[in-house]
Amino acid sequence: MVAGYLGSLGLTHMTKRLFAASSFIVTALALAVLVNLADAAAQLKCETGPVQRTFGSTPWLVYSCDDGYSVVVISAPGNPAMPFYFMFSRDGAGYHLEGEGTGRRESTAAAFEELKRLSASDVEALVAQTRAKPRQ
Repeated sequence: MVAGYLGSLGLTHMTKRLFAASSFIVTALALAVLVNLADAAAQLKCETGPVQRTFGSTPWLVYSCDDGYSVVVISAPGNPAMPFYFMFSRDGAGYHLEGEGTGRRESTAAAFEELKRLSASDVEALVAQTRAKPRQ
């Protein structure tokens, strides 16, 4: 498919080969970067806390991570969203929010709507609250 497109552009065989090789190298480098990012996230320890909070009218446990910025919000026992977690990770001057799990969609959606409205200072306050909690 790509070869047909490149041929229609009137490119020589050598140019096509160079294009294919460079495309492969760029793809390989992009994958290497993604793997390194995934490894860095996998090494993050989020064990400070928890503090109990309510998001979307359901109970959640909040832990902060050893990078000093990231926060994990885990569905508390009895929460219909269980099992589910959200994670705030540093993204420039702000935060990126993501979530994953198999709990009830209505509960996770309500919590997500509330969590996505938190400001960077709100997330930083959650980090401070988890650090202030005596270790159990």
